[in-house]
Amino acid sequence: MFDLGGAGDAALIEALRTATRAEAVAAAQRWAIIAALVDWHCKDEDEAQASAALDGWEYAAAEISAACGLSRESAAGQMRIALALRDRLPKVGALLEHGEISVKTAAAITWRTRLVTDTEALALIDAALAGVAPTLGVLSQKNTETAIDVWIEKFDPVAVHCTRTAARSRCLEFGSQEDPAGTVAVWGRLLATDAAVLRARLTTLADTVCDGDPRTMVQRRADAMGLLAIDPNAERLTCLCGDPECPAGGVDPRSAAVTVYVLTDTVPGAATGVVPGNPAPRPEDPNTGPEPAPAPEPEPDPPARDPGVHGGDLQALRAPVAVTGSPGVIVGGGVLPAPLVAELVATGARLTTLTDPAALTAEPRYRPSARLAAWVRTRDLTCTFPGCHRGAQRCDLDHSVPWPGGATHPGNLAALCRTHHLLKTFAGWTTLQHPDGTHTWTNPTGHTYTTVPLTRILFPDKHIHTPPPPPTPTTTAGIGDRGLAMPRRRHTRTHTQAARISAERRLNQQTLEQNAKPPPF
Repeated sequence: MFDLGGAGDAALIEALRTATRAEAVAAAQRWAIIAALVDWHCKDEDEAQASAALDGWEYAAAEISAACGLSRESAAGQMRIALALRDRLPKVGALLEHGEISVKTAAAITWRTRLVTDTEALALIDAALAGVAPTLGVLSQKNTETAIDVWIEKFDPVAVHCTRTAARSRCLEFGSQEDPAGTVAVWGRLLATDAAVLRARLTTLADTVCDGDPRTMVQRRADAMGLLAIDPNAERLTCLCGDPECPAGGVDPRSAAVTVYVLTDTVPGAATGVVPGNPAPRPEDPNTGPEPAPAPEPEPDPPARDPGVHGGDLQALRAPVAVTGSPGVIVGGGVLPAPLVAELVATGARLTTLTDPAALTAEPRYRPSARLAAWVRTRDLTCTFPGCHRGAQRCDLDHSVPWPGGATHPGNLAALCRTHHLLKTFAGWTTLQHPDGTHTWTNPTGHTYTTVPLTRILFPDKHIHTPPPPPTPTTTAGIGDRGLAMPRRRHTRTHTQAARISAERRLNQQTLEQNAKPPPF
């Protein structure tokens, strides 16, 4: 840490102001480098390259996400800001370069002006915003956006972002940084008719349990939302009263759609991964025949339930925690505390013991068995490319050393999202998989990045060491022999982005014209 001992109040404030300006200057330099990287990959791109699934933008996004420790989506956002400050808003960019505005203000200006297409209007907006931008830092986010929109309205009214009609503001979002473990905030805006129908449907389902159900009405409505995601035609919510004679009792369909995977060396009920639903079946490999049925695994005893999970009784929360053991991890999601894992198991979740890593031998086929696939996805939890957070259940299982030279074995298999799988196959990125699931990635320029499977981070006491068998010499391994080709886009990224901007401007124009008509009286 920095030694600030003995500094007075005035000195600390001055140091803070200096550091804030330095942060803005460093951000401007960082965005300038990002813009140059985008140019390196995209500037001389021809039609064929721009139409490939891995276009120049994707190449640049991969380099930036790995170098900056960002997800692919966050890297793309940084790329858009960088290009906007350099090419569209140079005056605003100059303010950031000299530390006169904050990173937050610069990012807000680039986003709110994204629909401006006329170069003359954009130049006027850039100059106007450069004049007021230093004063925006003390405003709230909402007031900052309003101040920016005022100048956009003056020079290009059709480009004001998403402010024309209430209906166009409808959205549905999941998750926030403040979410407690095991829950996810859901918020948004629906059409009034949709909201009325949804509320009535959820209330009807919430009323199908008996009086002994420990949940409050709002808790039952929340559970009913999850039930509709599993079964849109559901007629009742499973009662949690615990009475075996209750007509509304039984297995909860929400829990039945979840598989809890347990490592063999864990205590009963301690989960290392929770996978919503069952993985989609892989197509049969014509060269090896149908997939062999996995050997049955012993089922561990279900854990105890915690009475404090449901209801509004604060007394239950003061009681000692009834569930101990390891938490779970939702593949592609967050951490699930041990009491919620126990609740899932008690209400019908499938409890499956993962195969001991030592028993996972190499399989004589390209596609891994369901047992092997489950183990690899639970070990990795996410895509293994630097910065990528795509859940493993939505990833391909890639042979780090290409098959058949590399074995279908947990020490040679890794979860890769489709984009980064293509990057490894076609773009010169290579990976070295280590026995503990760690990967050393090397990009075409020779820079290396190390990624660690989430299971090793979250459950360091679990055994996941799987050294692969040595590669087999072969003359048929490699992508060329399998006839793979780069997938193509229907439209280039530039064409798609221009079409979206044009469509939103057209809707804004229609709203302006409708509002300009005199009232019908």
